[in-house]
Amino acid sequence: MTQLDRRSKNKRKSKANAARIIINSVIRLEKRVWKVAQLRDADAFAELVPADAVMIFQSGIVSQPEYLATMNQRTISRYELRNIRGYMPNAKTVILHYEALRLGQEAGKIFPKGTVIESTTWIKRGRRWVAVLNQETPIHAPRISQTS
Repeated sequence: MTQLDRRSKNKRKSKANAARIIINSVIRLEKRVWKVAQLRDADAFAELVPADAVMIFQSGIVSQPEYLATMNQRTISRYELRNIRGYMPNAKTVILHYEALRLGQEAGKIFPKGTVIESTTWIKRGRRWVAVLNQETPIHAPRISQTS
């Protein structure tokens, strides 16, 4: 291996390590979003999730201002986040995906039962990372086909 090859390999390793550090810090921010949502801390939520953010829930599409306006109608009694993974398509974007189980209610109605797949897109604005898009997709039990 030539000196140039070694430098190139070291540069790739360094870049991958830097990306991993950023992804891990964004995962901590994602966990913080869940915690402040559970605590109904609107100010902390608004710092992490800006006014132009969109959340796509099973119940519909909700903007950040709508979410904050209805925050007191939502109770997250318990949640679990599993298998959080992320990647960086570019230096200012982190996309996370993971499984979430959440128990609680919204406007007196119990959250749909079961685990969902969550995906959150974080972007770097200035010196801060903010969540601009979140989507939950329910995981349904596989259907058993009944053939004759």
